[in-house]
Amino acid sequence: MNLIELFIIVFIISISGVFSPGPLTFAALAIGSKTNWKGGILISIGHLIVEFPLALAIAFGITFITSSISNLLSIFGGIFMIIFGFLIIKSAKNYEIKSFSHSPLILGISLSILNPYFILWWITIGSSLINLAIELAGLFGVIFMYISHIWIDFLWLIILAILGYQGRKLGKYYPYFVMMLGFILIIFGINFIIKIF
Repeated sequence: MNLIELFIIVFIISISGVFSPGPLTFAALAIGSKTNWKGGILISIGHLIVEFPLALAIAFGITFITSSISNLLSIFGGIFMIIFGFLIIKSAKNYEIKSFSHSPLILGISLSILNPYFILWWITIGSSLINLAIELAGLFGVIFMYISHIWIDFLWLIILAILGYQGRKLGKYYPYFVMMLGFILIIFGINFIIKIF
């Protein structure tokens, strides 16, 4: 295997996770409706702040996610998503996402670190990619593998943010579009909590 082959493998596997609808998907749309593509970049950076150290921790063989920690992440993540969803719905009439529109970076960090499914993806699928990268080129391979993955996250979240901003063209239906995004996040949050019990 060479670096080109590793890139292709990482690309194919990564898009399955990146394009799967999740909390970050709908948060990027909602934040983008206020901030355009800039919100997508900031959410992506927040996601990177959580994801890169996690990838390095797995590369160095650090296992720290137990079932109890995963359950706590699900509960707190679910509560966070429900609150954020309600804030989106409440602010839809004014086309503003007041509490979080100025901190999409924090939103990217929060929705990443509080999502046990994202962490589980890295512990399972991500660790397989990391092992391939280590076998190929050691730590450089891990960094190359991560860059091969993260640009897809950035591109997708920026596109979603732009689509959220373009949603303004819906005119009088635009508040309903934003409210729908809020309801979807609430459903995600409830689902996270229900799965614990």
